[in-house]
Amino acid sequence: MGTPFSLQATLSLPGTPGLPVDAIVFSMAAQYDSKAEFEYNLPSGSGTKVVDFGTMPALGAKAIVVHYEPLVAGPVIALTINGGTQPLELTPGGMFVFASPTPAVGITAMTLAYTAAGRLRVWLLG
Repeated sequence: MGTPFSLQATLSLPGTPGLPVDAIVFSMAAQYDSKAEFEYNLPSGSGTKVVDFGTMPALGAKAIVVHYEPLVAGPVIALTINGGTQPLELTPGGMFVFASPTPAVGITAMTLAYTAAGRLRVWLLG
């Protein structure tokens, strides 16, 4: 039996310019059997860090959170999913959040390319 988890986020903005700010709530609840958590203190210089998906299910992770801790002069981090050719850009203070309670062909691999020191935290639930 899996361990329950939930992922919740709120986007706050006015529905129409001039109106009050409204909260748009996103949430997902599921169960995981595999969990991995990493802290990456990226060195100065450039390189690529391959995220270890370890015992994640073959269909991919149900939830992924990558948080790039805010540093004054951190570099752009290029996050590539499943060996793709179009990386996603993360800058200090940014994050990548993925949620799919029953992935059919989900995220099974991820790399982080960097050009200078930075600190990231990664959570994988599968």
